[in-house]
Amino acid sequence: MIGPTLKIMQEHVSGHLTKGYVADIARYHRLQATPGFLEAARYCQQRFQQFGVEAQVLGFPAREGTMCWGWPMFQEWEASSGVLELVQPEEQARKLADYNEERLSLIQRSAPFEGEVEVVLLENGEEWSEYEGLDLRGKVVFTRGDRDRVHYLAVEKHGAVGIITDVMKELPGLRHPMDLPDARQYTSFWWYGGEQKCFGFVLSPKEGARLRALIKQQDREGKPPVRVRARVESRFWDGEINVVSALIPGQTEEEVVLLAHLCHPQGAANDNASGSATVLEAARVLQALISSGTLDRPRRGIRFLLVPEMMGFAAYLAHNEELIPHMVAALNLDMVGEDQALCGSILTIERAPGALANYADDLVLRLVEETSSGAANYAGLEGQSTSQHAVAPFSGGSDHCLLVDPSVGVPCPMLNQWPDKFYHTSADTLDKVDPITLARAGTIATTYAYFLANAQSKEAAWLVEEVLSRFKAEVLKCLRDAMTHSDEDQSAQKGSQPVAKRVDFLLQRSERALASLRRLGEIEVSPCQQEAKSFAKGELARVERLISEPRREPPDDRWEREAATIVPSRVCPGPIDLKNFTNKMSDEEYETWWRVYKADPEGTYVYPAMLLYWADGHRNVSEISDLIELETGKRVTELLVTCCRLWERLKLVKL
Repeated sequence: MIGPTLKIMQEHVSGHLTKGYVADIARYHRLQATPGFLEAARYCQQRFQQFGVEAQVLGFPAREGTMCWGWPMFQEWEASSGVLELVQPEEQARKLADYNEERLSLIQRSAPFEGEVEVVLLENGEEWSEYEGLDLRGKVVFTRGDRDRVHYLAVEKHGAVGIITDVMKELPGLRHPMDLPDARQYTSFWWYGGEQKCFGFVLSPKEGARLRALIKQQDREGKPPVRVRARVESRFWDGEINVVSALIPGQTEEEVVLLAHLCHPQGAANDNASGSATVLEAARVLQALISSGTLDRPRRGIRFLLVPEMMGFAAYLAHNEELIPHMVAALNLDMVGEDQALCGSILTIERAPGALANYADDLVLRLVEETSSGAANYAGLEGQSTSQHAVAPFSGGSDHCLLVDPSVGVPCPMLNQWPDKFYHTSADTLDKVDPITLARAGTIATTYAYFLANAQSKEAAWLVEEVLSRFKAEVLKCLRDAMTHSDEDQSAQKGSQPVAKRVDFLLQRSERALASLRRLGEIEVSPCQQEAKSFAKGELARVERLISEPRREPPDDRWEREAATIVPSRVCPGPIDLKNFTNKMSDEEYETWWRVYKADPEGTYVYPAMLLYWADGHRNVSEISDLIELETGKRVTELLVTCCRLWERLKLVKL
């Protein structure tokens, strides 16, 4: 079914050309809403046009007070210089950071500043108790704590004028801060209006350790405090946030979308020059094959979007809502070029959330499997793939989370290499990019786009079998896991929901995925939905006697009782990140938010999004918490209730 198209794409997609585009894009300092992003966008527009694909650079307002769905916009920004020098003690004087030598030396979106200031060491700076007895007025703090929290406490509440950080986020099992002693972490301020803007600099772990030791030594020996000279030349203004849009027209108004975020600091290669370059290569190959007659003009158009991550894509969608009904499917390419041996990465297919289960995940997984070139074993028989791949549950955090919201309703898996040892650091450079990996991603993307651009009833019928067979495999795995862990302590098991409920959740997910195929062509899916139901029921009955599950009492605490009384109704499409609204919170609300954020920072990306996805104006938060637990294995009712209360106060949802 996909074999002939896949073979053509494998023959024409070039990983080496794609890596060349990566090198070109990485030259630009391309933060969201900056002149550097516009320069990168114009480069990509020119490439599309060279390939014969019509392309535009679109602009949307970038100014404080503007909302695009649930995303606040911000002003355009650029810096022309930023230097941090150690000046006291004089015998240790040296330059610590220089924006023009290394863009990540500066905390992005730093405000202008010039002066000599004292440095005050804070180990983390995240708790009020750390500030007792400190006079920070007119001083700069040095910390490895959460940037936003330190800004709130040190700058907003205690009068500091700037922040120095040597933070290097640990990736357990892959990256310890001292594994990259000379790298700097990508760090940025986000100003949405009303904040006390400040400047900031980023040090490497090694330089940070050296400065930290010096500050402690000066204090221990009763010597004058460490002082630095900081100079930042930067500006903010009401400007634009830009998006590149290119289109290979089809025979109808329907479209399949290939999507990547173009933004990131200068030098950043895998994140996400690799995804953007792969979109460029996909456009080149598809246009060339269609123009030459090797491939027919597709039934649906194929649109290519290069966006500023999250905010820029929200702006595009909010200003082009009339296009959304024509989007049949999409694919998000985010970090797809890693040399797996160097980066410790795995090619990952991130699935759709359960609330918008669809066929697209299974199609991408089939393409990943088909492109897994393997080395033969000793006997010359089929061996194992020389690259790694995996399927991951929905976690959000990239542009697909806007499309897979049921209020938007566009199937959009994410193709991603994760984890990456060099993620969000100055060490994410071109030498970590593998042309073979890029070629594979480009082959998957072009095949996916062209197949779905032409898919009708015949192709939908084939996908029915893909969806159904993978559902059956999921059910069998769920039951195997339940049998394997049935004698374990309840607290050690994944989630607390009975296996029958987990199987039923998978069944409902498969029913939605099968139903989604009707968008591609006229097809009867009811018999397959019934087959899925019979299979799940039969397998559960067959092994249920082998599964020992203790009786589970429904959760009953303050948060659960409150959750049962809250029925959220949405007021805008798309997920909402409360970190973008701390400037509108009272001190009490901010502390409430900080408590749940600190407990699970990554969880605040995915669980609130899932809450909104399931919110239909009828389900209460307790019921939604059940669904999230069935999907993720975690119960996060306190977080969900907290989000709902804060959203209501901010007029982002109705309760």
